[in-house]
Amino acid sequence: MIAPRRIKLWRDAVAARGRLALIVAAIAASVAALATMAIASAVLMREVPRSYRGSNPASAQLELATEPDATWLAAVRQRPDIAQADLAATLRGRVELAPGEWAPLLMFVVPDLATSAINAVHPEAGAWPPADGTLLVERSALPLTRRAIGAAITIELPGAGRRSVTIAGTVHDPGVAPAGQEQTVYGYVTPRTLAGLGERVPLNLLKVVVAHDAGNAAAIERTTRALAAWLATRGATVEQIRIPPPGRHPHQSQMDAILTMLTGFSALALVLGAVLCATVIGGWLAQQVRQIAIMKAIGARTHQVAVPTLALVALLGLLATAIGLPLGMLAADAFVRAISQLLNLRLQDAAPPRELLALLAVPGVALPLLAALWPVLAAARRGVRDALDDHGAANETSRLARWAARIGTGDIALTLALRNSLRRRTRLVLTLALLGAAGAMLETSLALRTAWTDDVALAAKQRRWDIELALRTPAPWERIAERLRALPIVQAVEPWNGTSEVSIAGGGVDVVYTYPDGGHGGFTLRAAPPATAMISPRAIEGRWLRDGDDDAVVLNTSARSGAFAGARVGDDITLTVNHRESRWRLAGVIDETLTPGAAYVAPSAFERASGGTGGVSTLRIALRERVGADKALAAITQALARDGLVVRAAITADRFAAAQGGHVAILVAALGFIALLMALVGLLGLASALSVATVERTREFGVMRALGASRGLVLRVVLAEGVVIGAASWALAVGLSLPLSAVVGRVLASISAQDLAPRLAGSSVATLLAALLAGAVVASLAPALRASRWTVRQSLALA
Repeated sequence: MIAPRRIKLWRDAVAARGRLALIVAAIAASVAALATMAIASAVLMREVPRSYRGSNPASAQLELATEPDATWLAAVRQRPDIAQADLAATLRGRVELAPGEWAPLLMFVVPDLATSAINAVHPEAGAWPPADGTLLVERSALPLTRRAIGAAITIELPGAGRRSVTIAGTVHDPGVAPAGQEQTVYGYVTPRTLAGLGERVPLNLLKVVVAHDAGNAAAIERTTRALAAWLATRGATVEQIRIPPPGRHPHQSQMDAILTMLTGFSALALVLGAVLCATVIGGWLAQQVRQIAIMKAIGARTHQVAVPTLALVALLGLLATAIGLPLGMLAADAFVRAISQLLNLRLQDAAPPRELLALLAVPGVALPLLAALWPVLAAARRGVRDALDDHGAANETSRLARWAARIGTGDIALTLALRNSLRRRTRLVLTLALLGAAGAMLETSLALRTAWTDDVALAAKQRRWDIELALRTPAPWERIAERLRALPIVQAVEPWNGTSEVSIAGGGVDVVYTYPDGGHGGFTLRAAPPATAMISPRAIEGRWLRDGDDDAVVLNTSARSGAFAGARVGDDITLTVNHRESRWRLAGVIDETLTPGAAYVAPSAFERASGGTGGVSTLRIALRERVGADKALAAITQALARDGLVVRAAITADRFAAAQGGHVAILVAALGFIALLMALVGLLGLASALSVATVERTREFGVMRALGASRGLVLRVVLAEGVVIGAASWALAVGLSLPLSAVVGRVLASISAQDLAPRLAGSSVATLLAALLAGAVVASLAPALRASRWTVRQSLALA
């Protein structure tokens, strides 16, 4: 025979099925959010290093002065501290995307692509191995070329000039960042193909994998320095050693920080779902307080009242988990595949760990149980007399409730809404916590988006040039200036020579910590005119360059936070520039937003340090109209060509900005996604709280109707209560978003190596207010309509 208390519980659950469905929906959404980020974190943290290490990345690359012969390479391979060694080369050029529109080209040259064991690439599509005279491109670069496999493409190389070559296929190179983010086309060729194109490049890049302590950068440096010294005794000069962070993908640290943050926020969404469960269960039990009192009066014990209700909560959590976990798995799979494309990963196994799935089944049941434990035990332990004396919301006699009773607004609906919202303090606090936390996340997402927009706008303001181009061979400045200033599209042009063959000298061989693409970890030394009009150098420490500065260097913020961390104004810095050592005094640090690391020196000082001949090879150009830069570049290239000046590489300001701006946008979008899930949970909580509150006040509504109140007034009272709570949660959300956005902003700043200052823009604060009020109205509509439809007789009967 089924116990009467179980029959009662079942009937009560059926009667409250709408509110219980809210619990299931909220917890399911929370479980889905947590599962999405937890599974994505587990898979990506496993697959990112696996993908990168699958290419057998070089521990270091040693740039030699000349190409070594086969006997040297064989001798290196025999050393006990070297596990593997191979030769390669890199070559920079440019590729034509459309008539007059070019993008940088980085060519990786290896003797045999099919047998290359270090920094190996994986064939994706097309011919493998490629035929001589053809080019392979990295898979992420194919869309950038606007070509298909088998199509011909025009490239321009330093020695061979312009040549047409066929794209034979695509490969995946885990060691480079996505081409779209860097706005660089990665190509892969053999020396035979280059020779056929008329370009000869010595294989002077010695790639090695160390035999011991391959995960220790300091140990790798010691080993490669020893190797460089050993090579020097055999007549091979090592000009530079490049050591990437051992075993780490170029975006590994960004992924770790992003995934950890998002998983934490999704876990918070589940906590909010559990709080919602406690709110609903507490309100549900508050309606049954007299029934529980009668049960206890006829002999029911505390555990006989509490256990069935807790069992019901566990069942709801189990049902929600059964719905949310599969949805989270599907979302995680889509998220992982999107990230793999974004970061150019090769997924070997996208399946989540089984033990993680088992663990994810626990929080959806355990957290609602823990949250509901207090209201359930409080109701079950209540004394019989105390319970029989409870008359619902009217029984609250706290100071806050008495103060609320004296509130007058001039509008009866708003007055009653204010009074009603303040009657149940605990429920109000929980509801505000739900909506406030969700609103804070939304506002943080909007603040980060505003900060990123601010940075993009500031970078555009600081960067006053529209085109930067490099000539194949240096030319006299007067000749270049005369040719370009004669063009009506050109407003100004300045010489901006530069070199990336620069590092902090540390004694002995020059060592830099950078990836094979050279775009992560390095910095550039530039000859900057002191009176430049191409940037707006705002000094945040010290000063900008002056005429006559022969030994002064100025860093931008990226270089200061990266290669020169800890350097102070007035410090001496020793640099190796084009394998020549020079000494500099740090004169200042300038704020340059979304710009790679750079050190600026006076043009004459640059010539002395780099061993230049006085010619200009790099130009920055400002256009009269800041649109159509690609067409303007074509016209400028043609004008220079008529004067015998060949452009080796060029980039527009728009393409430069795109290359720097793709690293943070995904996090902003992901934060917005988690915030929307949290907002859904919060609005479900508001709907549930108002549903409970209207049931508690059925007698009050009945009396109002008996005294002549219209259904419209009842409707407005409940809707106004939702709006009041929505407005209060907005104020709480704005307050919470201040410290939250500051914390998230610091994490993002460390990821992007850029200052990011989230701010609460008036438009975003107003957007949040409108969103919360609109959501509150939607959440209040169902209980408001239900309350307005009760007749006097129904209201008194329900009471």
